[in-house]
Amino acid sequence: MSTVTRARLMAYGLAVHAACLPVIPLHAEQGNFAAPEAPRSMRDYGDDLLPKDEKSRNEVLKSAAFDATIYGMSAYLQYEQMYRQVFDRTSPNFTGFNRFAHERTLAGPGYATFKVPNSDTLYSTAWIDLSEGPVEITIPPTSLKYFTLNIFDIFGNPSNLSNRTIGFKGGRFLLVPPGWHGSPPPGTTVYRAATVQLWVLMRAFAQTDKEVAYARHFQDSVTITPPTASATQASADIAPPAPAPGAKGFLRVLDYILRTNGCQLGEDALVSRFRPLGVLGDRSADPSTLDATSRAAIESGYTSAVAVIAASKSQLGVSTGTGWMKVNKGEYGFNYLRRSVTNTAGLGANVREENASYTTFSDANGKPLDGATANYTLRLQTPPPVNAFWSVTLYDAKSFALHPNSINRYLVSDRTAGLKVAPDGSISIQIQHAPSRSGNWLPAPTGPFFIVLRAYSPKPAMLGGGWLPPGIHADTAA
Repeated sequence: MSTVTRARLMAYGLAVHAACLPVIPLHAEQGNFAAPEAPRSMRDYGDDLLPKDEKSRNEVLKSAAFDATIYGMSAYLQYEQMYRQVFDRTSPNFTGFNRFAHERTLAGPGYATFKVPNSDTLYSTAWIDLSEGPVEITIPPTSLKYFTLNIFDIFGNPSNLSNRTIGFKGGRFLLVPPGWHGSPPPGTTVYRAATVQLWVLMRAFAQTDKEVAYARHFQDSVTITPPTASATQASADIAPPAPAPGAKGFLRVLDYILRTNGCQLGEDALVSRFRPLGVLGDRSADPSTLDATSRAAIESGYTSAVAVIAASKSQLGVSTGTGWMKVNKGEYGFNYLRRSVTNTAGLGANVREENASYTTFSDANGKPLDGATANYTLRLQTPPPVNAFWSVTLYDAKSFALHPNSINRYLVSDRTAGLKVAPDGSISIQIQHAPSRSGNWLPAPTGPFFIVLRAYSPKPAMLGGGWLPPGIHADTAA
């Protein structure tokens, strides 16, 4: 951290976030008799930083690379998106820091910002930089059915400024960096951020043309005010590396993230294990400077971790016994594998209190959903208990994208035009490739697909497990 940036942080009342960053060792202070802390530089570790025996050294490097990848994959995936919007001036959605990029239409098959988007809400994205001091966000009063400013720290841990947490009256919120001790302006509510860089994913409910127009007005009315009027592109002490495949690109990004944001309380010992990889060393990480066998060991550890993450996707939740998985998301703690698996499947996963979701790739008998082999029915005996709304959305199982179809219908929800509700209150959703004029028809591809049921602002009956989605039944051959 440069002297200039350190001075700016102190001027805003920010105590420098020391976790994972070089600081003056405690034992170096005069009159302090504590034992020395772990060295803060590669040089100070001495010759025993890595085993001299090549086989042993490679084992250490492979293990460290594996752990670093499990720990940091969610941060890397978020950084890819941040780089495009904040640092890559050739990107079509470039904004710099502290400025929204608004999606003006509901997500469709071509949506590219992240995988498995909903098509219930308009999206807006902004990356916040708090290195220059607090940033204010103003949310206007609204009569939207649902909204949230879903705020993620750089590692993907979510929180919300939403109608659930702040109501529909809006307000002024001061996002402050870790260690900030200043005085907030009158009329603002302090939001204490866990990292210096934050992702704001705003969702505003809309289905009809009228609702879309109103949601766009809401998007335009939410404002971001940085410390100074011109501070939309903060200057970094470390040049942000371009995302690149493989261990080399990953470690360069992880090093930048940790130098810029620090790590979370209780993670110092784990992150210190990444030092042999060049992470948080005396200079920015550059695995290409290592010998060929060391680079191969690091690449092997990275590749193994990526394979474990991919193989663990089937455990992304708890089985309901009817083909569905109740998705565990948003609350990760030190479960870095869950965090990496969740964000690999799709960025922007929120807490269940905001959006309870269920996913299934199979029917009630455990057979894969495939529009080429069967027609299906999902019969909701009682609709999902929610305070906002619910939806059932179909995705192509190969691309994880919304399925293009002749009527541009990607979901069936309580707001679907022409939705038929049976006299007993049940709703039967037809899931098939063959066309139907029913408002309950959810078009499917002639191939594998999966279904996500989302419940926004779920009621206690859903959060407590009293309501679960029934199995999807295969009715006839396609």
